[in-house]
Amino acid sequence: MRAWVAAGVCLLLGACGHYQRYAPAPPELARFPAALDARRLDDRPAGAVWSSADLLAAALARNPVVAQAAARYRTALAAARTARTPPPPTLTLTAEYANDATTSSPWLFGGLTDIPLDIGGRKATRYAAADLAVIQALYDYGEAAWAVRTALARAEVELSVADDEIALAMRAVAVRQDRFDRLQARVAAGEDARPASLLAQTDLATSQRRVADAGARREAARVALAKALGMSVAQLPPLAVASVIRAPDETALAAWRTEAALSRRDVLRAVTDYDLAETALRLEIAKQYPEVRIGPGYTWERGLTKLPFNLTLVLPPRDLNGAAIAQAEARRTESGRTLEAVQANALAAVDQAVAALAAARAQAARIQGVDLAIAARTASTTRALVQGGELDRLDQLAAEAAQIDVELAILDLRRTTALAGVDLEDALRRSFDPAETALLQETVKTLGAAG
Repeated sequence: MRAWVAAGVCLLLGACGHYQRYAPAPPELARFPAALDARRLDDRPAGAVWSSADLLAAALARNPVVAQAAARYRTALAAARTARTPPPPTLTLTAEYANDATTSSPWLFGGLTDIPLDIGGRKATRYAAADLAVIQALYDYGEAAWAVRTALARAEVELSVADDEIALAMRAVAVRQDRFDRLQARVAAGEDARPASLLAQTDLATSQRRVADAGARREAARVALAKALGMSVAQLPPLAVASVIRAPDETALAAWRTEAALSRRDVLRAVTDYDLAETALRLEIAKQYPEVRIGPGYTWERGLTKLPFNLTLVLPPRDLNGAAIAQAEARRTESGRTLEAVQANALAAVDQAVAALAAARAQAARIQGVDLAIAARTASTTRALVQGGELDRLDQLAAEAAQIDVELAILDLRRTTALAGVDLEDALRRSFDPAETALLQETVKTLGAAG
């Protein structure tokens, strides 16, 4: 009989032997920076135009934050599979020696198990919590992918405006430099007062700062674009990006606003948080009742075989778990208020983006239709008067610089309007580019199917 007990113990221990798959995997800190610096975009002919969807596909394949979110989703899947494993039993082995000459054998051997019954509310809530965590991880992945898409869109807007802005700003510098030089010469000749040249010098410095600021914005946009693409800015080639007019369908905005409050992934994640709080409440309610464990055993007592059996009840607290239930109810109420706050933020973000887009469009229309027309008419009139000898070249240069300033203001509003469109897309969690929408949906769907 003792041989049977020993064989059972050996079999139990041997069952662990085939699962030795662990191997140390310390991080190599220098590996990722080197790999990041070595990354390149797909080879394309010089001057090839990249669409927003092309850049988004490259970013989703390379961006470290997206990769991290995908890894978290796979971890949640593994945790869900682990949750399906029932709680382990315990095995207690006993041995006793008695120096008693009246017995047939001085030895007593025994074994006793403790097996939790994995049934009822405890099991169901464990499964539900693990499954909800998987859903949350998938929502987080979608949010990470969307954040990368929004960063790309903003960088594309900045890059599409930067070159035109630098060219215009350099024209303004050339015109104001010419005017300043002429004024300097007139001041030196005693034909004009010095304050006039100082004012012209101030205007020139302002235009020069505009060139520097435009160059800085372009470089910042390249850095942001490289970050979204998951590569080093030093390896980012000059890109020709297709211009996308990010304009919403005005007739659908009201429906999209309502849909944002119902289906944005951060809203759905808050819904899942509420479901988790509900699951935790159900678990605490289940703990009002005893947890049942059974304990079949075996004893060989000095030649006599015994088969003991234990029934263990893990009793609830003295208040029948009332305090824990109240805490879980409070947590569920908090989750409900959190959900409402997330929805309120979503609706407010849409309203703010719509208002900003409308204001930018109105201001752009006014400058385009009024200010630019006035500046162009003034420059044309000044040019004619200069040709007629009624004004001099300095007046013409001043009018030309004023017209360029209006064109720069229009360019600023072009950027503002485009960025307001990106902000509206972000608030709605909806791309106005169908190719991007299809790509994002397919990416999330593929990750979910792979799980």
